[in-house]
Amino acid sequence: MILAVDPGKDKTGCAVVEEDGSLVEKKVIPTAQYEKKMAALLSEYPVRAFVMGNGTRHRELEDRSNRLLQIMERPFRVVLVDEKYTTEMGEAWYWKDHPARGLARLIPKGMRTVPVPIDDYVAWIIGNIYLGYVKAEDVGHKKV
Repeated sequence: MILAVDPGKDKTGCAVVEEDGSLVEKKVIPTAQYEKKMAALLSEYPVRAFVMGNGTRHRELEDRSNRLLQIMERPFRVVLVDEKYTTEMGEAWYWKDHPARGLARLIPKGMRTVPVPIDDYVAWIIGNIYLGYVKAEDVGHKKV
């Protein structure tokens, strides 16, 4: 299993991902409680790799994660993953899981806003990028 993280200043997304890319668990946690929540996930699941997006606050959380892995005597360190376009992908994955209903279906997709933080979806995507199942090209962005 992979523990994937989308680092952030106030909130951080995390996801436990199977080797086939399927989701085991995902959540958005307060960054202030980072070590406590990560230790719980590392204790609960047989994690073999810890991956993190290289975006906002990644250096600080990478250091905090590596210290935690050392304290927990895990034989691996954090691997950074390019998280280009993962927020856009996270929005698409959110809408796939939560399609618009009722009158909201009439609002064009490009004008809808996601009503909740999607850092957990982004972490899941980061795990899938690490595993090789997702690429930045998958977002269908004009610049890719």
